[in-house]
Amino acid sequence: MTDTASRPGDPKAPRPPKQEQEKASEEITEVAPGVLRMQLPIWMPGLGHVNMYGLMDDRGLTVVDPGLPGPSSWKALKARLASAGYRVKDIHTVVVTHSHPDHFGAAGRIRKEAGAQLIAHQAFTTWTMDKRRATLSDADAERLEQQAIDEAAHYDGPSLEELPSLRDDDQAAMDDITAETQRMSVPWGGTTPWGGSKHPEPPLSRRLMIRAMRLLFAPPDPTRRVRHGSSITLAGREWRVVHTPGHTLDHLCLYDPENGVLLSGDHVLPTITPHIAGSAQGDALNSYLATLDLVGSLDDVRLGLPAHGHPFTDVPGRVEAIKEHHFERMEKLHEVSEALGPANVVALSHELFPEKHWGVMAESETFAHLEHLRQSGRAERWDDDGTFVYRAG
Repeated sequence: MTDTASRPGDPKAPRPPKQEQEKASEEITEVAPGVLRMQLPIWMPGLGHVNMYGLMDDRGLTVVDPGLPGPSSWKALKARLASAGYRVKDIHTVVVTHSHPDHFGAAGRIRKEAGAQLIAHQAFTTWTMDKRRATLSDADAERLEQQAIDEAAHYDGPSLEELPSLRDDDQAAMDDITAETQRMSVPWGGTTPWGGSKHPEPPLSRRLMIRAMRLLFAPPDPTRRVRHGSSITLAGREWRVVHTPGHTLDHLCLYDPENGVLLSGDHVLPTITPHIAGSAQGDALNSYLATLDLVGSLDDVRLGLPAHGHPFTDVPGRVEAIKEHHFERMEKLHEVSEALGPANVVALSHELFPEKHWGVMAESETFAHLEHLRQSGRAERWDDDGTFVYRAG
């Protein structure tokens, strides 16, 4: 370390890594009664590990968010299990908090090798899912997606405690309905809701690798789909499902009221603010802010167990800090839009984010904030030959 780097407050000094960027440790810790934290390595921008939580009971183990697909992650997963005294076949349940590969990667393989139940939200889908999902017409898919968005977007109705649990005999009927909402997603090409391009098609070698992965990779098809207010027995006690859309439409958290523990996935992280994915229908940021309030107001919540980073104790305080970040981002975006005049999402994202972060993710989050400003009456939008243009109002 140089003298410059060691001087506090020096703007040239490198910043210490965020918790979420730390490399995976081999240490196994019991972070709550019957809950083990096992860190798996991941290779994604801005992240160094994912926390796979193991919830112990007399049947064996439930794991939450079992890392990326692929042999390296699978080897690490088995090593962590062995350190904790378990094998893959001891896993009877897998819970996936949302449809990102660092969370669902090994879920299908565990289901296949251990005969485990695989639980996810009713809106869960990935581009790895069965091709039968692609048989749904675009119109029906949009209609069913809109139903899920409408259900998730506002929480002005009953609280979590007032919602009835999902009875087992409701599950089959709900599966029949929600299976229709699943369709094959394309990971590249096409256009975005705001008129920009999605991720460019990768080189041929990468496409062949992805196609080969589809043959080797066990898709994470859920055996049970849950909704807001559902009850799940984990680690010998009842946990409640809290649907928390925003980061993704299908994101869920799990709340243990007995011990005040919240498995927060990517909804609430300790030192970074989760990405908000803009949606063609609905106000994704409004959904995110509303469900931040929901988890922050849970009775006696005392410990947050995030998917990345360390466990943290002040869940309401962290919720407020993340909300403040988004309020500041909206004010900055409003000011930028006023100064720039009519502009598309790509141009506005370049005003908000440094060049090294330009691209679809920056544009998607900019779009989410613009749509929130528009739907709250602080911006207007029109279509300019297939591309949305915004102006602050």
